[in-house]
Amino acid sequence: MKLTGKLESWLVASIALLSLLELAVLFIASQYTLASVIEDKTGQQALAIARSLASRPDITEAVENEYFPPELKKELSLLQHGYGASFVVVGNNDKKRLFHPIAEKVGMQMQGGDSDAALSGRYYVSRAEGSMGPSIRGKAPVLNEKDEVIGLVSVGYLDESVSLAIDKRSILILAIAIGILILAVLAALWIGRRVRSKLFGLQPDEIGRLYAEQKAIFNTVRTGIIALKTDGTVQRMNQRARNLLCPADAPPPKNLTDLFSQHTPFLLSSPHEHITGFELFANNQSLVLSRLPLQVEKQTAGLLISLRPADEVEQLSRQLARVEAFAELLRVQTHDYSNKLNTLAAMLQMGNTSKALELISNESQGVQTQVQQLLERVHTPTLAALLFGKYHKARECNISFRISPDTHLDGYEDRHFLECLVSIFGNLIDNAIEAVQRAKNTREPLVFVSLEELGNNIVFDVEDSGEGIEAVNNEHIFAPTFSSKKDARHGVGMYSVKTYLEACGGSIEIGESELGGARFSVYIPKPEIKS
Repeated sequence: MKLTGKLESWLVASIALLSLLELAVLFIASQYTLASVIEDKTGQQALAIARSLASRPDITEAVENEYFPPELKKELSLLQHGYGASFVVVGNNDKKRLFHPIAEKVGMQMQGGDSDAALSGRYYVSRAEGSMGPSIRGKAPVLNEKDEVIGLVSVGYLDESVSLAIDKRSILILAIAIGILILAVLAALWIGRRVRSKLFGLQPDEIGRLYAEQKAIFNTVRTGIIALKTDGTVQRMNQRARNLLCPADAPPPKNLTDLFSQHTPFLLSSPHEHITGFELFANNQSLVLSRLPLQVEKQTAGLLISLRPADEVEQLSRQLARVEAFAELLRVQTHDYSNKLNTLAAMLQMGNTSKALELISNESQGVQTQVQQLLERVHTPTLAALLFGKYHKARECNISFRISPDTHLDGYEDRHFLECLVSIFGNLIDNAIEAVQRAKNTREPLVFVSLEELGNNIVFDVEDSGEGIEAVNNEHIFAPTFSSKKDARHGVGMYSVKTYLEACGGSIEIGESELGGARFSVYIPKPEIKS
């Protein structure tokens, strides 16, 4: 609870201090403005009273006679109190007081030194210090019937009364300022609680530390990470991803098209689905990519892409893949030979030894012939093993797998080039086997493969006896979302073939096979053979 109060305390203290400073400045400015307004208003009020009194005939007559009857004196006293004025003084041309609220001062000279202008016929407001103290005065001349100045009227408000009026209004302004300050503190408390709830109860220093730690982790991991909006805008990208995809002096990418121009439509399609272990070729290297939806508060806010170079997969993972492939091959062979052993056992139990010997001879001769042909024609062990494995996979599915007698391939050792060939050949052969399995016809289930070198190209053909492919537009089969299978795991095989063909500068042709199905012909430029 002590920690959770830091944000509120900081906000309250900051807003209260800021509000206090603002209100202090506002109070000083309002005091100055208020004093000016009240003083100006007071002066104008004093001048208006003086003009009104100076224009009265009874006062004009009293000044001419230099005598103020008791009734007029009483009336002037009442008017003075009624207007709230501090004094009303009437004098003659010699500035001798004819009326004064203090009777003892009648007959004495008017003080302040600000009466000469009134005796010259002017109406004005002045500030001076008289016998009663500093005051704001309104001065007006008294004119006879001939418009001659015969005296003056002076109405004044002492500074003390003006200050009292200012203080009364200042108290109101101060009360309003205090109310505003209290509201600001309450608002700060409310804002602090709202902000804290949005920040999951974390304090600013904790958020800063977490951000620094996450940034360090984000840029330290060996996996390239890219955070995207659903439209492909790059939000964040760690240093590993920059090193893999961007030149050293390139500006930060703004969109996914700057990184994967060819693969952007696929990577942005179906953002709610997961893509795991997808291989592609970008920036002159093979990459293994995964894509996951980036969810915030159970809403898909974007995409998260992680990638690593294919050649950085740990040695254990490569060995495991080889073991799995070898185990699959053993499983296929075990299943196949288990069937044959059961057949042999049945023949021997039936006493048909000649047929059993014939089956053993044919099987041994067929396998050895197949292995011998592959070793003689394909001098690249990786591709020979691939073809041999696909041969057994086809046989397990009761599909004939034939390799052209004209098949020939020299030895190649370039690892990147072999990865491309294995991916291209493996996907095409698997597709052919599956196409034959799906076919519902009376034709012999057959896959025919040829591999040879013509000039500067490696030519690979695979034909099947399946249902074939519509020839209207063959380009659609290379789309990552296209699949003729119902299994959700399919749909990127031909897309991978196209990607690896582009990586090694190859091309592919699609047509009809004499076997009744489809024919895929691949042309790949030969690399230089390293001795």
